[in-house]
Amino acid sequence: MRKPLTVMKMRTLQYGQYDPVSNSYGMVRRNHKQAHQGWDLLASPGTPVFAIADGELTVGHGATYGNWASLKFTHQGLPHYAFYAHLQAVQGNSSVVEGALIGLTGRTGNASNIPQPESHLHFEIRIMEHPPLGLHGRIDPGQVLGYEAYVCSP
Repeated sequence: MRKPLTVMKMRTLQYGQYDPVSNSYGMVRRNHKQAHQGWDLLASPGTPVFAIADGELTVGHGATYGNWASLKFTHQGLPHYAFYAHLQAVQGNSSVVEGALIGLTGRTGNASNIPQPESHLHFEIRIMEHPPLGLHGRIDPGQVLGYEAYVCSP
């Protein structure tokens, strides 16, 4: 399984404060009272983003995620969706192979006004194509990519 970025590090700043935990998956925001649905991976705008597996790519745009891509792939015999958000450029709907360039990171959606040092790729693994808010329908990306896939550092 391919990593979505060539160099993967958890974003360590959250609103100017050192806080890598809030950028990981789970009930990690606002004193463990709010869900974060994926990983925020440090990435300057224009960083190449890759398909983690062979699959079908769907792209779109929304207020929260900005430009996004969703890659439907099979993992352990079940459909999963790798979801990439805040992209500045993204390939159109298509079939892709593992490792294919699918877009470039950006600062779209709710990431449009964050300071440059906090630029990131929001990356999720979904087990439902269109999950509701919260964690339902999503799993920790480490369950698919492995937790050695990223490095936390100050």
